[in-house]
Amino acid sequence: MVLDEKVALIMVKLGHLSVQKDREAYLRGLVDLCSQAVDAERCTVYVVDHHRNQLWARVAQRTATEIRLPIGQGLAGQAALTGETINVPDAYADSRFDRNVDLRTGFRTLNMLCVPVWGKGGQTVGVIQALNKRDGTFERRDQMLLEQVAETVAPVLEKLASE
Repeated sequence: MVLDEKVALIMVKLGHLSVQKDREAYLRGLVDLCSQAVDAERCTVYVVDHHRNQLWARVAQRTATEIRLPIGQGLAGQAALTGETINVPDAYADSRFDRNVDLRTGFRTLNMLCVPVWGKGGQTVGVIQALNKRDGTFERRDQMLLEQVAETVAPVLEKLASE
Protein backbone atom coordinates (compact mmCIF):
# COMPACT_ATOMS: atom_id res chain seq x y z
CA MET A 1 0.00 0.00 0.00
CA VAL A 2 1.30 3.45 -0.93
CA LEU A 3 2.04 5.64 2.09
CA ASP A 4 -0.57 8.25 1.10
CA GLU A 5 -3.24 5.54 0.87
CA LYS A 6 -2.16 4.15 4.24
CA VAL A 7 -2.30 7.62 5.81
CA ALA A 8 -5.77 8.18 4.36
CA LEU A 9 -7.01 4.83 5.70
CA ILE A 10 -5.59 5.52 9.16
CA MET A 11 -7.15 8.99 9.23
CA VAL A 12 -10.54 7.51 8.32
CA LYS A 13 -10.17 4.93 11.11
CA LEU A 14 -9.18 7.71 13.54
CA GLY A 15 -12.32 9.58 12.52
CA HIS A 16 -14.43 6.53 13.33
CA LEU A 17 -12.61 6.18 16.64
CA SER A 18 -13.22 9.84 17.55
CA VAL A 19 -16.94 9.21 18.09
CA GLN A 20 -16.18 6.59 20.75
CA LYS A 21 -17.49 7.89 24.09
CA ASP A 22 -15.92 5.23 26.32
CA ARG A 23 -12.38 6.31 27.25
CA GLU A 24 -11.01 2.78 27.66
CA ALA A 25 -12.53 1.63 24.36
CA TYR A 26 -11.06 4.71 22.63
CA LEU A 27 -7.58 3.98 24.00
CA ARG A 28 -7.84 0.26 23.10
CA GLY A 29 -8.85 1.18 19.56
CA LEU A 30 -6.03 3.72 19.35
CA VAL A 31 -3.30 1.27 20.44
CA ASP A 32 -4.61 -1.32 17.95
CA LEU A 33 -4.67 1.24 15.15
CA CYS A 34 -1.14 2.48 15.95
CA SER A 35 0.32 -1.03 15.99
CA GLN A 36 -1.35 -1.81 12.65
CA ALA A 37 -0.16 1.49 11.16
CA VAL A 38 3.54 0.78 11.79
CA ASP A 39 3.36 -3.05 11.87
CA ALA A 40 4.46 -3.21 15.51
CA GLU A 41 4.11 -6.20 17.81
CA ARG A 42 2.73 -3.96 20.57
CA CYS A 43 1.78 -0.38 21.14
CA THR A 44 1.13 1.70 24.24
CA VAL A 45 -0.44 5.14 24.49
CA TYR A 46 0.72 7.04 27.57
CA VAL A 47 -1.06 10.06 28.99
CA VAL A 48 1.15 12.65 30.69
CA ASP A 49 0.08 13.72 34.18
CA HIS A 50 2.10 16.89 34.81
CA HIS A 51 0.68 17.31 38.34
CA ARG A 52 2.12 13.95 39.41
CA ASN A 53 5.13 14.25 37.08
CA GLN A 54 4.40 10.88 35.48
CA LEU A 55 3.11 9.03 32.43
CA TRP A 56 0.38 6.44 32.79
CA ALA A 57 -1.12 3.81 30.54
CA ARG A 58 -4.08 1.68 31.51
CA VAL A 59 -4.40 0.24 28.03
CA ALA A 60 -1.39 -1.49 26.51
CA GLN A 61 -1.69 -4.33 24.06
CA ARG A 62 -1.66 -7.84 25.48
CA THR A 63 -1.02 -6.84 29.06
CA ALA A 64 -3.36 -6.07 31.94
CA THR A 65 -0.62 -4.30 33.85
CA GLU A 66 -1.15 -0.58 34.44
CA ILE A 67 2.09 1.19 33.64
CA ARG A 68 3.22 4.34 35.44
CA LEU A 69 6.57 6.00 34.80
CA PRO A 70 8.12 9.21 36.08
CA ILE A 71 8.52 11.79 33.31
CA GLY A 72 12.10 11.40 32.10
CA GLN A 73 12.38 7.68 32.95
CA GLY A 74 12.76 5.23 30.09
CA LEU A 75 12.41 6.09 26.44
CA ALA A 76 8.73 7.05 26.65
CA GLY A 77 9.51 9.24 29.68
CA GLN A 78 12.34 10.89 27.75
CA ALA A 79 10.01 11.60 24.81
CA ALA A 80 7.54 13.21 27.24
CA LEU A 81 10.31 15.27 28.87
CA THR A 82 12.10 16.47 25.74
CA GLY A 83 9.19 16.47 23.29
CA GLU A 84 11.39 14.69 20.77
CA THR A 85 10.59 11.56 18.79
CA ILE A 86 12.89 8.69 19.78
CA ASN A 87 13.59 5.80 17.42
CA VAL A 88 15.81 3.11 18.91
CA PRO A 89 16.81 0.09 16.77
CA ASP A 90 18.16 -1.87 19.79
CA ALA A 91 16.42 -1.03 23.06
CA TYR A 92 18.81 -2.88 25.37
CA ALA A 93 21.81 -1.06 23.84
CA ASP A 94 20.31 2.34 24.75
CA SER A 95 21.11 3.53 28.29
CA ARG A 96 17.79 5.42 28.50
CA PHE A 97 15.78 2.19 28.10
CA ASP A 98 14.01 1.08 31.30
CA ARG A 99 14.08 -2.73 31.50
CA ASN A 100 11.70 -2.81 34.49
CA VAL A 101 8.55 -2.75 32.35
CA ASP A 102 9.82 -5.77 30.39
CA LEU A 103 10.56 -7.53 33.68
CA ARG A 104 7.07 -6.75 35.04
CA THR A 105 5.20 -7.72 31.88
CA GLY A 106 7.35 -10.63 30.70
CA PHE A 107 7.70 -8.99 27.29
CA ARG A 108 11.05 -8.59 25.46
CA THR A 109 11.50 -5.23 23.75
CA LEU A 110 13.76 -5.33 20.72
CA ASN A 111 13.25 -1.92 19.12
CA MET A 112 11.09 1.05 19.94
CA LEU A 113 9.56 4.18 18.46
CA CYS A 114 8.26 6.85 20.88
CA VAL A 115 6.35 9.84 19.51
CA PRO A 116 5.31 12.72 21.78
CA VAL A 117 1.77 14.09 21.58
CA TRP A 118 1.64 17.89 21.87
CA GLY A 119 -1.20 19.80 23.49
CA LYS A 120 -2.37 23.30 22.57
CA GLY A 121 -0.27 24.88 25.31
CA GLY A 122 2.97 23.54 23.82
CA GLN A 123 3.25 20.86 26.49
CA THR A 124 3.43 17.13 25.89
CA VAL A 125 0.12 15.49 26.81
CA GLY A 126 0.96 11.96 25.75
CA VAL A 127 3.40 9.56 24.12
CA ILE A 128 2.66 6.91 21.52
CA GLN A 129 5.08 4.02 21.90
CA ALA A 130 5.44 1.25 19.33
CA LEU A 131 7.46 -1.86 20.16
CA ASN A 132 9.13 -4.45 17.96
CA LYS A 133 8.62 -3.73 14.29
CA ARG A 134 7.59 -7.09 12.82
CA ASP A 135 10.03 -6.88 9.93
CA GLY A 136 13.21 -5.07 10.89
CA THR A 137 13.35 -1.71 12.64
CA PHE A 138 11.13 1.36 12.56
CA GLU A 139 11.78 3.64 9.61
CA ARG A 140 11.28 7.34 8.93
CA ARG A 141 7.87 6.68 7.32
CA ASP A 142 6.72 4.89 10.51
CA GLN A 143 7.78 7.92 12.50
CA MET A 144 5.96 10.30 10.15
CA LEU A 145 2.82 8.19 10.31
CA LEU A 146 2.74 8.11 14.12
CA GLU A 147 3.48 11.84 14.23
CA GLN A 148 0.36 12.42 12.09
CA VAL A 149 -1.66 10.18 14.41
CA ALA A 150 -0.27 12.09 17.42
CA GLU A 151 -1.37 15.40 15.92
CA THR A 152 -4.88 14.04 15.31
CA VAL A 153 -5.38 12.51 18.79
CA ALA A 154 -3.80 15.41 20.70
CA PRO A 155 -7.14 17.01 21.73
CA VAL A 156 -8.42 13.73 23.18
CA LEU A 157 -5.21 13.01 25.10
CA GLU A 158 -5.07 16.62 26.29
CA LYS A 159 -8.57 16.18 27.75
CA LEU A 160 -7.53 12.90 29.44
CA ALA A 161 -4.39 14.56 30.80
CA SER A 162 -6.46 17.29 32.43
CA GLU A 163 -8.91 14.90 34.14
